[in-house]
Amino acid sequence: MKKRIYSILLVALFFPAFLSGKEEDSSSRKRSGTLILPVLFYAPETKWAGGVAVNYYFRESGSAASSRPSTVMPSITYTQQNQIMSELVADLYWRDEAYHLLAYIGYKKFPDKFYGIGRNTPQNNEENYTPQSAKVRVSIQKQIHSGLNAGIQYEFERNKLVEVDPDGLLAQGDILGGKGGIISGFGLLLNRDNRDNIFYPTSGSYWQFTATRFNSALGSDYDFTRYNVDIRQYLSLSSSHILALQGYLNIITGEPPFQKMSMLGDRVGGSNLMRGYVEGRYRDKHMMTFQIEYRFMPVWWKFGLVAFAAAGDVSDKIGDFFVQDFKYVMGGGIRFLINRKEKLNIRLDLAYGKDTSGMYITIGEAF
Repeated sequence: MKKRIYSILLVALFFPAFLSGKEEDSSSRKRSGTLILPVLFYAPETKWAGGVAVNYYFRESGSAASSRPSTVMPSITYTQQNQIMSELVADLYWRDEAYHLLAYIGYKKFPDKFYGIGRNTPQNNEENYTPQSAKVRVSIQKQIHSGLNAGIQYEFERNKLVEVDPDGLLAQGDILGGKGGIISGFGLLLNRDNRDNIFYPTSGSYWQFTATRFNSALGSDYDFTRYNVDIRQYLSLSSSHILALQGYLNIITGEPPFQKMSMLGDRVGGSNLMRGYVEGRYRDKHMMTFQIEYRFMPVWWKFGLVAFAAAGDVSDKIGDFFVQDFKYVMGGGIRFLINRKEKLNIRLDLAYGKDTSGMYITIGEAF
């Protein structure tokens, strides 16, 4: 029997967007605006959950109306099981996009599932556990050439497992990270971004390379290094038809805790890499994924359609990736335009893979 993933976020699909801001003239984009999104979802581990997210966007004073907007998005969610998730994401541009700051602050006490480590962990390994975590991620970049940016980043995370299955793998004490601990790391990043729009790109590309070192000198309880490559390309087939592609590679050396291993899958507010698999269904040191998405927007009025496919896998050794063993998903979705000027959509996606499926409703594109 197929295992269905209940990872659903309902965001007022047919309610008006609550936008505010003052326009300079009828032909220009708003300098600022606010979008308020009620949150409601149900999952077996949480029962009913609700909350609110606020997306505030603005442009630097004196910048062109076509410049990329800065966004600040706080959100809070509370569940019927007395679980809580509170997050703040800030994505800021200034000095005509010469500088870019991306920051995340979050606190979660939320249920999760663990299946073990490796690409072939069986479904009957599934065990429930509840982690409590506080996270901070900050990166700052400077443009060193047209579209080319270099910068530094810092990542801190404190984990505590407040509840585990007494008969599960985590309770046995053999899984690194099973007792929680602190993760602290500093890294470098290099990226090139010439997308025509950050919310709904129709042309251009985005690629980023990061290398982050976690060790005791920075207060970390774990010693490992993470290398990440993210490459995206957007092709405009016509004014309404877009082809989006992404390749993603995560390589980890050293001894990471299970919470920071490469995790195949997707969840609302998560990685957006393999819709249809819950994030962490498969985890190991290394991960490789590819996805392609065809976007048709608009089809009618403010509605659009997409079709997508993805494939990927995890591995303990970088040389042990085999295409014939990759997991795969296919699916489609509906888009509803909530901000024409910014090209911001609400998306509903259905994804199907081998013995798995998932439905996702959230704001913004998967990549």
